[in-house]
Amino acid sequence: MLKLKMENNTPKLVGAGSALSFSERPYQYEIISRLEKGTIHQETIAALVENQDGGMTICSGSFPDSGLVLEQSFQYVEDGVSETLTLSNPNPSPVHIDQVRFGFTALLNDRESWRLCAIPFKVQLDGSKHDYTVDELIAGKGKNAAYVDASREEPSFTEEGLRSEAWAWGDASGGLVIIKYNNEQIEYSMARVDSVVEGKEEKVLRFGGAGLALYGEPSGTRVLEPGESFKFGQTFYYLYEGEIGQAYKRYRSFLKDRGHTFPQDYNPPVNWNVLYDIGWHHSDADQLREHYHRDAVLQEAAKAQDCGCELLYLDPGWEVAEGLTLWDESRLGDVNGLVVQLKEEYGLDLGYRTILRAYKPHWKEEYMVRHSYGLMQPEKMEPVWGYHFEEPCLCNPAYFEVKLKRILAITSQGIRFMMFDEMDWRGPCYDPSHGHPVPSTPLHHIEAVYRLAEAVRNHCPVVLTEVHDPVWPWSNALYAPTYFRQGAQGIGSYNENWGFEYMWNCIEDLKTGKALALYYYNLGCSIPLYLHITMAADNDACVFFWWTASTVRHLGIGGKTSHPTVEFAGELAPYDKEQRYEGYKNQMALYQRLKAYFVRGTFHGLAEHIHLHTLEGQEGGVINVFNLADEELELVFTVPANLLGSQGNLKVVGAEGQWQEASAEFRLVLGPMSPGVVAVGEAAELIE
Repeated sequence: MLKLKMENNTPKLVGAGSALSFSERPYQYEIISRLEKGTIHQETIAALVENQDGGMTICSGSFPDSGLVLEQSFQYVEDGVSETLTLSNPNPSPVHIDQVRFGFTALLNDRESWRLCAIPFKVQLDGSKHDYTVDELIAGKGKNAAYVDASREEPSFTEEGLRSEAWAWGDASGGLVIIKYNNEQIEYSMARVDSVVEGKEEKVLRFGGAGLALYGEPSGTRVLEPGESFKFGQTFYYLYEGEIGQAYKRYRSFLKDRGHTFPQDYNPPVNWNVLYDIGWHHSDADQLREHYHRDAVLQEAAKAQDCGCELLYLDPGWEVAEGLTLWDESRLGDVNGLVVQLKEEYGLDLGYRTILRAYKPHWKEEYMVRHSYGLMQPEKMEPVWGYHFEEPCLCNPAYFEVKLKRILAITSQGIRFMMFDEMDWRGPCYDPSHGHPVPSTPLHHIEAVYRLAEAVRNHCPVVLTEVHDPVWPWSNALYAPTYFRQGAQGIGSYNENWGFEYMWNCIEDLKTGKALALYYYNLGCSIPLYLHITMAADNDACVFFWWTASTVRHLGIGGKTSHPTVEFAGELAPYDKEQRYEGYKNQMALYQRLKAYFVRGTFHGLAEHIHLHTLEGQEGGVINVFNLADEELELVFTVPANLLGSQGNLKVVGAEGQWQEASAEFRLVLGPMSPGVVAVGEAAELIE
């Protein structure tokens, strides 16, 4: 049981019976603030007052220079402790806050065997490690992944130290799970190594509490008007025992309890993405007329049907020009006619993507984002990345309504899946006529993107929605937490997250370990991911098909012939296209028989390259095994019997199985860069 202990008027966290301390040094209360055009103050609370209110411990104090007041409350929740921090401004003038440094402090000198590991991204999206020994922390080797784009107007980073949705802080026997949860503002759990002098200089880890990160998030605390207060997101502290996977399970359960997961009847269609074979023609009207027309789309539908897919997905090319949200009837006919034909003749539903930026001049100038500098000013638009580029402001109600109306004109005609893509924030808008504060913030934009997705879902409740990160798109890093505003209708604004762009150079992503971000995401989060992949970039063993199937709940495929315009991984290794396609057909047939395990099952990480999927109430499960070496290997591993829901012998297909008292041992041989699919128990009955 985790305990909060007040010692010398400062809160500390200890384990059961106070035998294990997580924070030996005084809690840190420090801010950097300034009055309007005033002196910058770096200050700490001079005196803290402690009170007890029922089962709640309340600490309060004021900062002497700025006059800001802090109230901190702790209470026991479930088997842990929650912390809430509120800053208030009692002054007659605004106070600007440049940084807050609140948190427990743990002495590092005697913790050589401890680690600090990020949840859910032990491996960040760019492939970098986010798991640190004490020596690495002291040496300053920790680094946050970030997305940087020189073509956009980006504010300065404010973060000090490391950020993550949650952390595991402990040793091999267990430790503490530290969770920051804020579904209203963008906020992360911060961790930083500081030097303190307590008779001698010591290194301490500051964790929990609150701190600013990214472009000054949470943005609501940056300026406190007279009489205004800001409540930070709650921090939750829980004990975990054993290996790090237990800490990940704790976080996954935490999110699920708050509705950030998939519904019980979740059954996303397998998409066929027409992009990979039709090609990406970047709003070139002549190229689109030649390549992206009704007959070409129906040819893709025939492939989708043949390969066992359930939805035809239209990526770039269905619009008059990308970003205009105008269906091109001259090439594709009417939407409803295509929806009906796909269903009647091919058994397929229809889905598409919508984007914010526009690649042809179209929108009114008053809709455009007005930056303070840079290439993207409306009056001097220039080609970016070789293409013309307009940037409407989604916070502008006038533009928002036109955009929504155009989406609904398409989606209300029977669409079943939508991707909200290329809506990344490209810097603040300074146009006061748009109805947002000037300058606008990333949060204003994020909220507008989610309002758009939610409005579409409210008008068309059968539509499954995926929303890319609204600030940092595609890859490298997320700006918004994985859970932010996600959930079923009535809980969140959208259904699925994007699968981090592991779709172009997939074999290299596996070999380098970059794609392990998908594995750790599943350990710590059950919010569905969507990702489509091209068979052209896979290998004949279909190794990335199964990696995606195992770690992405909503799967999309394509690329029988492969168009050069989407071969972004470079020159593809020579391969037999018909053989690759037949291989994918065969794997899809197996996947469809086991689909329920992948889309609604519980993900268990037995090892980074051994994944178990189980369904509640069913004995057995599906095990995905991967040999990512360049030589054939015999793999032997065990699975605890309790995970398989049985102590007795169960049928096994795909490996040799040997049942022991409390576990089952599996043995199989895999070729180089190859996957294995092992079905156990009721899953085995489905494929026999």
